[in-house]
Amino acid sequence: MTSAVRVDFSRPIALFPLPSVVVYPHTAEWMVAFEPRYRQLIEDCLRARTDGDILSAAPIAMCTYASRQWEGEKIGEPALRPAACVVKIVDHRALADGRHQVLVHGVSRANIETIAEPDGRRLYRLARLQPLDCRRGAARRLPALEGAITQLLSARELKRMQRLDQIRNLMGQEGVPTEVIVEQLLFVLSHGDRMRYDMLAEPNARARARVALSELAHLAHLLDRACESSPLSTTRGVILN
Repeated sequence: MTSAVRVDFSRPIALFPLPSVVVYPHTAEWMVAFEPRYRQLIEDCLRARTDGDILSAAPIAMCTYASRQWEGEKIGEPALRPAACVVKIVDHRALADGRHQVLVHGVSRANIETIAEPDGRRLYRLARLQPLDCRRGAARRLPALEGAITQLLSARELKRMQRLDQIRNLMGQEGVPTEVIVEQLLFVLSHGDRMRYDMLAEPNARARARVALSELAHLAHLLDRACESSPLSTTRGVILN
């Protein structure tokens, strides 16, 4: 879906801040909008639809609050971290109490340049964004990188990890760019708020791929060591997830 969707960065985009990163490009996540300002945000974005197509709803920039411990650049007040994931709503369910449940799909990394604070009727913030991804040209498959991922996924204990089944399925499909596989890996393997944000803020696809490979190799090593020290865990129905 992401490869067919484009974002018009010449227009301001609604900001939906959360405490931590919840979605990367090429990944999807369900969310619930319950505060009045974010219920209004979802309603305004959906109102932009044409011909009833939900993919024509206005994009949203998923961003994160800069906590007191954050030492990087901060934008606006309350302070936000500059990197955001621009998403499109791909499914929507209006709940009886006025809340909105939405499935959002990441489309692009971006940096927040300027913010328009709430004004008049509008309760939420808007921002001008600049695309962050530095890759140029059409997405493609990278056989060497996928070979390294495949080798790690076949590691003795890692191959039993059900959370990685989606990665294996993607790699078995024709036409899925390698960057989609890498983003899915990062989505599964990124741990902690700092790492999740750093991977969102990283514009270089090769750097992200190196991190994904490193984390996958580290996980394979940990699982093998754990099973060596507790051999009975592999025979008592323990699921490695």
